[in-house]
Amino acid sequence: MIPIIKATILECTRDRKNLMFMVFFPLFLIALLGSVLTAIFSQGNDNLLTEETYIYYVLEDSGKAKEILDIFINNLEKEKEIKLIFKKIEDLETGKTKVQVNKDILLHFKGDTINVYSNDEDLIKSSYIYGILSGLSNRLNSTMEVYKINPIKASEIINREDKNYIEEEKVKVSESPSAMNYYGVAEIGLMIFYFINYPLATIKHQRKYSLKNRISLSGISTFKYYLSLFIAFFLFSFSCVTITYLLSKFILNINYGSNPIIFLLAVMPFLIIVNGIGIIIPAIFKEEEISGSIISNIIIPALTFLGGGYVALGDDIGGMFNIITNISPLRWFNKSLFRYIYSGDFSILRLWLIIGVVFLIVFILVISIIGRRSDKIYEKYPSIN
Repeated sequence: MIPIIKATILECTRDRKNLMFMVFFPLFLIALLGSVLTAIFSQGNDNLLTEETYIYYVLEDSGKAKEILDIFINNLEKEKEIKLIFKKIEDLETGKTKVQVNKDILLHFKGDTINVYSNDEDLIKSSYIYGILSGLSNRLNSTMEVYKINPIKASEIINREDKNYIEEEKVKVSESPSAMNYYGVAEIGLMIFYFINYPLATIKHQRKYSLKNRISLSGISTFKYYLSLFIAFFLFSFSCVTITYLLSKFILNINYGSNPIIFLLAVMPFLIIVNGIGIIIPAIFKEEEISGSIISNIIIPALTFLGGGYVALGDDIGGMFNIITNISPLRWFNKSLFRYIYSGDFSILRLWLIIGVVFLIVFILVISIIGRRSDKIYEKYPSIN
């Protein structure tokens, strides 16, 4: 397997023009779109400071979440950076409609949990609210843990004027995403889709010159053949994205959060899915024209649209379409990074990583089935190993 991996990576790097395009073209798009659309993002930040923001909340039953509600309202009503208006509603679906149509915020208090509904089109506003809510929740949890250990001493600590024993992190509107920061994530995500062409081109080339048949005759199973290709394409594409990420971070000064590892973690599931599809499609459809047509004309445009690459899609669209949009890896990639960078929320990123692991398992099962069927053709040839 190692010789196949090395040969595949070398084959990908020999095409210098295409390699330079995949590494540097996202930087060009980030700089271009970030510069052209700076005014639109600045206007969005100004609107956040001047326009009234409605926060609807549904309170189902008592619990820890109910204790947070009063603290949350009292703290946010004192905020000078943003104008907030709280309204209680009884129907959860009505609140979701307001989120979808009016880009408002909906808080669903139920027991000890708080569900936050927001619209991805208004990332600045929803991230700001989520960050404050998360901070207040952590503060309440810390206070309750202190009481569990020693209620008497806890009362003395809580009533002290110096409250530095609980570290608080405030979210500022000034830290909202600029055009450069937004496209620093979005354009790299879009370009990741085009790594899908590498498996297609390589498999097409090896079939044309019967390289796969020669590899099969040497005793390497079809499963190991496809798995070797997958590992090679993953390593190659991950290296290219890492270079683009580092250049955009240090040259264009893009904000990818305080932890440099998080971006690379979010990239991994995306590359697993893209390279996996790029291998499975030509493995199933033996005609290269069909494979290329499916990938270029159906898969990439469909997943880009569902990910919000052409038209911005809300966080809670509702109905069957909301389920369909979650098929796109671009949607998960963008949401997981934006939630981490501007809200400190890792929940979507954790789910995104789980999706990547699940797809990897499915991919291994699929190529295992394809491999067993394909190897039957070569059973009459003895292995030379």
